Amino acid sequence: MTAILLAADGMWAENAVIDGNGRMVAMLYQGQDAAVRTDIVLPSPGWRSVYSLSSAENLAVTRGEVSTWRGTIPMNAASRLEFIQTVREAEGKVIFGVGYRAMADLTAEGLFFRVSIPWLDFRGGTVYNGLRDVTLPEDGPNNSNLLYGETDRLEARAASGAVWWNARFSRKFGINLQDKSGESPKSYTFWVYVHRGNMAAGSEGSFEVELSIDGVPDTSTAGLTVDLSGPRYRFDGFGGNYCFQIESPVTAYTLENLDSRWARTEISLPEWASPEPDRPGSRLRLEMELMQKLRQKGIPFVASIWRLPERFLADRGVKGPNDQQRKIDPQRWDELLESLGSYLLHARDKYGVEPDLFSFNEPDLGIRILFSGEEHREAIRRIGAHFESLGLKTKMLLGDVSHPRGTHVYVLQAAEDPEAMRYAGAISFHSWGGASRQQYEAWAELAERLQLPLLVAELGTDASGWRGRSYDSYWYGMEEIRLYQELLLYAKPRGTMYWEFTADYSLVRLDGSDIVPTGRFWLTKQLTNLTPPDSEALAVASDHPKVLLSAFGKDGAYTVHIANVSAARNATITGLPEEIAEWRAILTTEAEGFKELPPLASAAGGLSVELPARSLLTLFHRP
Repeated sequence: MTAILLAADGMWAENAVIDGNGRMVAMLYQGQDAAVRTDIVLPSPGWRSVYSLSSAENLAVTRGEVSTWRGTIPMNAASRLEFIQTVREAEGKVIFGVGYRAMADLTAEGLFFRVSIPWLDFRGGTVYNGLRDVTLPEDGPNNSNLLYGETDRLEARAASGAVWWNARFSRKFGINLQDKSGESPKSYTFWVYVHRGNMAAGSEGSFEVELSIDGVPDTSTAGLTVDLSGPRYRFDGFGGNYCFQIESPVTAYTLENLDSRWARTEISLPEWASPEPDRPGSRLRLEMELMQKLRQKGIPFVASIWRLPERFLADRGVKGPNDQQRKIDPQRWDELLESLGSYLLHARDKYGVEPDLFSFNEPDLGIRILFSGEEHREAIRRIGAHFESLGLKTKMLLGDVSHPRGTHVYVLQAAEDPEAMRYAGAISFHSWGGASRQQYEAWAELAERLQLPLLVAELGTDASGWRGRSYDSYWYGMEEIRLYQELLLYAKPRGTMYWEFTADYSLVRLDGSDIVPTGRFWLTKQLTNLTPPDSEALAVASDHPKVLLSAFGKDGAYTVHIANVSAARNATITGLPEEIAEWRAILTTEAEGFKELPPLASAAGGLSVELPARSLLTLFHRP
């Protein structure tokens, strides 16, 4: 039997956030984060092409007290740079160690270590390189050179004096400072000349750099409002994906401990096409038994296809099973419909389960089946009509697109087709990379116009977060909470499905036979378990950009989720139901997970709370 550890393990203080490719994306201080970024950059002559850690191959990552990234950066098939990067933290400093070797002659502009400091934090401030200083411009121009020198030290200070940053190198380098206000995110970038010009085969070197940041945090009080008379929308609740690595004990753990209101599974048609597909221990048996468990728990779910049997694909023999942007052979549609229909009939007749919705995963991008907008419309019509002819209740999910930024236009051809809309049950996007308020609202407006539920069928921030398990940090969890709150405020979904509630992007860690919840698990549990199911999302407002809230009500039950994504501060809340005199409170911080606090007294619909740094506070009342 699997033992369950209730203590939140691994919730240590972080000084830096390193992504799966080995790039630092933020430094942390006093509960705040600053977008200090690093990279290893290998440009061709004249910067015609730029190669960096994002294009690294054969990447091997180990994380621990000293985390290591090993791999190669290819300029072409024959020209590669081998690298090793270590990152450790000591006494508030983040220490990078970089080693490199040219595996062949490299024709290059040089090798650079790039360090960028955030424009918003340092505009109008100063940079000192040990030789002279410069005032950082507030209005560009982009790419202008601001400061150069041969040095082993850098210092930057905000104009307000509230933030200061330092770098110390193991030896002197030529370092050029450029204005990069034209990039996203805006920055001031230090180009460290590690090697100039071409590199002969076997050329190698190494260096270290210590980075540190500190400052005076913004602790201003946040004013929060719940508007009980304002516009509302229906919210079924939070849920998750159960698509990959479903055989892990993590799957059973989240099913038992998180109150999902929506879920998503995979339809494995290649396995269905194999001899004796539904045999004990098979992948197909596992996914159908999982669907059955979801139905027994009363959880509606989407069933999605990633891969198809090769015989259904027009590019068979040219592309392989794991390739992307595969196209369906127009001559094989009838066979495909028969296979898909027989799979769902088997699930219904043997396991007593029918998916609520069906989709192809991310057809706009082709992960892995690619449809144009017109082909998406025709697929909706064909598959929907076939399901109806078989007596299946499963409806079609429009979109299920790869990101939310302007992708609502992808579904318009289907949305404007009355025949396709006969079979539509909901529309969907995936949240990878986030979006602006206006881009989220475009989806909300489309759902309202079509009178269809909007689902976030994959909720996540970084689609490459699986590389090096960069998702496995409390900082990443707080970014997810920020995303949840923004989606609820602007996209107004009927439900969300986290990617994933399995061992993929896992919310827990496995320690032998023990399951150890992380801070990300407790953050998620506050949302899933404390939000009234099938409730109304209430109108809310915050006057502080670092404090986001959402509120829900149903039949006298209320929940308010308050996310403070920065430094500790106080908050005042008004507009709560006046008849409620006392609220229960659950808090997750980097140090403690799902901790119940003493009840909080409310008077005239208002109360004051303390918000620890980078925390989620949930207030709730049950009649």
